[in-house]
Amino acid sequence: MDKLPGAWPVGLRIMDGTRRDTPKSVLLTRLSAIGDCILTIPLAVEIKRLWPHCTLTWIVDCAAASLLESHPAVDEVIRIPKQWLKSPTEWSSLRQELRAREFDFTFDPQGLSKSATLGWLSGARRRIGFDYSHARELAPLLATRRIRRTARHMVDTYRQLLSPWTPIEMGQGSFDMPVYRDAALQVEELLDSLEWNAWDRHNWVAINPGAGWPTKTWPVQRFGMLARELHREYGRRSIVLWAGEDELLKAKVIEEESRGAAFVAPATDLPQALEVIRRSSLLVTADTGPLHMASAVGTPCVSLHGPTWADESGPYGNRHIAIQSPLLPHPKKVARRGHNVAMQAIELDDVFHACGQLLTKQAISHRLIA
Repeated sequence: MDKLPGAWPVGLRIMDGTRRDTPKSVLLTRLSAIGDCILTIPLAVEIKRLWPHCTLTWIVDCAAASLLESHPAVDEVIRIPKQWLKSPTEWSSLRQELRAREFDFTFDPQGLSKSATLGWLSGARRRIGFDYSHARELAPLLATRRIRRTARHMVDTYRQLLSPWTPIEMGQGSFDMPVYRDAALQVEELLDSLEWNAWDRHNWVAINPGAGWPTKTWPVQRFGMLARELHREYGRRSIVLWAGEDELLKAKVIEEESRGAAFVAPATDLPQALEVIRRSSLLVTADTGPLHMASAVGTPCVSLHGPTWADESGPYGNRHIAIQSPLLPHPKKVARRGHNVAMQAIELDDVFHACGQLLTKQAISHRLIA
């Protein structure tokens, strides 16, 4: 049997009391980013299904907290500053705060030193993380139980942290997203304020041109041309989502290029953006937070992948179409910075055709229901 720093066999249930353990308090250390936190939600859902009486606390350092705080699987969200690891005073106060909750288990899907250190500071007797098949830096050394990654998609990868306790079926993760009621009311008012035609008020497309990495962005002019073609061919107008001044400028270019087929959305917070996406017929976006929000609420999407692999971080489930750039990602290096040459290699015609497939499927489904 492997010992430090190797991985325990995924299915091993001896010598560690796995079958007998029923934690009362669990800490989940997925700190960032928004999209990755959303991809981790099925792990939280499964933890609560496996141990329904445990208290699940999620510690986070990004805006995803506003979505997690209302999620039925999450009992408590602890927000921490992004730079906490560089501040010794933060270490001390976090240690006190975490140990006061007397966690039995910690789960570390992020697999970095900063996330694993929080589990160690918590004093939990079981710290479940990945071995070096997925985790990096000091994370595997700080785990008391190390899982070898064998899944491809990130949702199923994170769910594998529960594999010592329950079988993990690929593709069966559940987001169980709630309705954010205040945001939903605000979004209905927002939609009513736009200048719709009588037919397209309930049949429109959401476009998200932004991304966390420059290498993930698709040319904004193509988004505008896509909106124009979708309106011409399918009668669907588009709403362009944005966050921050840079994305607002992109949204305005798309609106202008669309020649009246697209609106720039008003400023939205994260729950409002999710409720906009929930109401759209389709989302077109790169590999970024709104893509995973669409997967989580069941909105079909066309996702564009350049520096990342579609089968690893694309939309989860079979209602979607993921387009992989012909310029494939490096198998080991992820290009966060530089030119978006891989995204530029994705042709407008391919994206339009994918959108048409999903919109046609929806139209057929609606006619059958009617």
